[in-house]
Amino acid sequence: MVRLAHWLDLFLQAVTLTLLLALSCVVVLGVVFRYSGNSLIWYDEVAAVLLAWITFSGAVLATLRNAHLGFNGLLLGSPPAIRMLLFWLGETIFIAAFAAMAWAGWAILEIFGNESMTTLRFVPRSFVQSVLPLSAGLMILGRLLTLPERLRSTQAGIDPEAVEIEHEIARAQDELSRVQAENAR
Repeated sequence: MVRLAHWLDLFLQAVTLTLLLALSCVVVLGVVFRYSGNSLIWYDEVAAVLLAWITFSGAVLATLRNAHLGFNGLLLGSPPAIRMLLFWLGETIFIAAFAAMAWAGWAILEIFGNESMTTLRFVPRSFVQSVLPLSAGLMILGRLLTLPERLRSTQAGIDPEAVEIEHEIARAQDELSRVQAENAR
């Protein structure tokens, strides 16, 4: 599971970076053409779609990395039995909410039928909107792939945010020591 989560993380990073670069190019292209007096009719629509896709792929990455906002203080401050009940309740709500989002997103695709984007007639609206069920499914997958690690941390009462902060402080102290040692020479 850890290996699959790692590969999914790398894939999502590549997709998100590619979308971000594409959006940057579209924006620069749009500005250049608008400045030259020959505005692109498709610029706004494509930029909005790319931004939506970036947002959803970033949300999937955050889910995979357990980086969304949470209530770790409340969860980890609870007695172990209540902690585990809250953990499983949260997991159930998460999976149910995103399963509903995937189902609704799939239903929306059928509603669009043969519609296409307004300015780019060769791009089907169903392709544009497929980000909803796709990202919901990937969020569920990411949540399930990280479940064993999150379960162990919750059972042990370990706050992943506190661990990350301690790691970053140690890294910064190591870097500061290295720089000070280099400056002392």
